Amino acid sequence: MQISRFIARKMAGGSGSSKLSKPIVHIAIGGVAIGVALMVMSICIVTGFQREVRNKVVGFGSHLQIVNNDNNYSKETTRVPIDQEFYPELADKEGVGHIQVFATKPGILETEDDLQGVIIKGVGSDFDWQFFGGNLIAGDTLSTFTGGRSPDLLISSSIAKRMQLDLGDKVTLYFVLMEGDIRPRNFKVTGIYDTGLKEFDDQFVFVDIGHIQRINQWGIEAQLAVSNCFNDTLEIEAFGFGGKRDLRYEWPGTDFQGKGPHLISPVSDTSFTVIVGDRDRTIPDTATVWLKYAHPDSIPCTYTLTRSGSDGSHRFYTGGFEVTIDDYEQLWNMDDLVFYEVPYYLQTINVVDRNPEIFSWLEMLDLNVVLIIGLMILIAVVNMTSALLIIILERTNMIGLLKAFGLPDSGVMWVFIRHAARIIGRGMILGNVIGFGIAFLQLYTGFITLDPESYYVDSVPIRFDWAYLIGIELFTFLTCAIFMIFPAWYVARITPVKAIRFD
Repeated sequence: MQISRFIARKMAGGSGSSKLSKPIVHIAIGGVAIGVALMVMSICIVTGFQREVRNKVVGFGSHLQIVNNDNNYSKETTRVPIDQEFYPELADKEGVGHIQVFATKPGILETEDDLQGVIIKGVGSDFDWQFFGGNLIAGDTLSTFTGGRSPDLLISSSIAKRMQLDLGDKVTLYFVLMEGDIRPRNFKVTGIYDTGLKEFDDQFVFVDIGHIQRINQWGIEAQLAVSNCFNDTLEIEAFGFGGKRDLRYEWPGTDFQGKGPHLISPVSDTSFTVIVGDRDRTIPDTATVWLKYAHPDSIPCTYTLTRSGSDGSHRFYTGGFEVTIDDYEQLWNMDDLVFYEVPYYLQTINVVDRNPEIFSWLEMLDLNVVLIIGLMILIAVVNMTSALLIIILERTNMIGLLKAFGLPDSGVMWVFIRHAARIIGRGMILGNVIGFGIAFLQLYTGFITLDPESYYVDSVPIRFDWAYLIGIELFTFLTCAIFMIFPAWYVARITPVKAIRFD
């Protein structure tokens, strides 16, 4: 083996090479280098493209969504109580990055000259704006706040161009109800984003989740009215809005039944409270009215009224929860973990199940990489086989002498296999220099641009998956080296007598 290694090293240094074999070796090195460079570039580009598109899809809806079992992938979410054991404590679980509330609803965006159907996404004060903040091209993100309804509207650049909207413009957004009715609300454009993901940019607009909570009447709003004063007697009546319509009225501290009106004759300062609920166990709402008895001896029915309400229990509901995880590769494991953390009436939907077409397309890109790698290895093997056969024919005299001096066939074969391995190694080094050089140049300069409407990104993305790259390169080297055994077997057919006389 030492002799084989020594002779192979001398051959690699060009010792005894003819004018024929030198260009053949250079061609073989060049062929391997081009193949390796193409493999490196294809892996970096495809994995980079997959990561960029995947991150954009995740940015619109997180890795996991926790929604009502009745949701069924609809564009409109069904109400879910915000008060859950897993919220927001789920964010403390290992592997979970963030959890936030959200709601979606179909809508229509209207300007003076145009209409467009959209998906309205409501977000709260816990929304993570990192993704959209990085894709803003004008303005700012929404100003959401607890207990109120911000008039801010965030739209995409494609919607802004189609509807001829700009920052500060006031628009009407119609919320489409399940009953077919529509509810208009006025908004002001405060931000314009552009992710390059056309299928989503053309659909989504963002508002404060409070609008969807209230318009959907997920909760109940209680009100009290006092009227029809005569002979120091008043009528008090309760009103309830929202819930499941089959409303129930409770009057703590009184004998009142139902909504009223009920007659009262207060002779001093007093208050009345009503609690409005429904049969579906919607979170009830409370309203209170204070009656200040002003002039009991002079003017009848002179009361000062003070009302109090909670603005409804709508704010205690959401359309679902979005969960971001730390590692996409753990998506299915985290899906199982989160599933067992939520109650029976909720389900988890991961980003792959929500967007099967996009992720099926991304998985098909892996097949393209496999085909490219397979073709490049095949070309390298054919190229090296031809080169090694030519080198063997050129070294026929040397083969005869080595056999005559007692070197076995296996030893002579190892001479040429080692020589071929050195050629492959040189080609791979050169190919890595070319491939990684172009990849790093693209990564830092983005000189190769793309049409974002067709490819979702404005330049060729690059990602270095080092474990994948090293594994492919080792596989390529070993495959090519192993296949060199077949042309090297030709050595066994060469006899010393014929080889020494070969010219």
